[in-house]
Amino acid sequence: MEPGFDQIRLLTLSEAAQLLHVSTRTLQRMIRSSDLPAFKVGGQWRMRESQLTDWIERREGQPSRPGR
Repeated sequence: MEPGFDQIRLLTLSEAAQLLHVSTRTLQRMIRSSDLPAFKVGGQWRMRESQLTDWIERREGQPSRPGR
């Protein structure tokens, strides 16, 4: 069951970049390549904290790809 709107936490690119220890430009590249789930609100990128957590958990244990 999906959480109610009062339980959804949206992150800015700056917040997500701090959590992942990468630059906002890196996140923008990942979003453009559809590697990272995000959407625009008022012209600014946002991502659901729960989706970012799921994305991290899926990536854990995967071998790193060359060039990444």
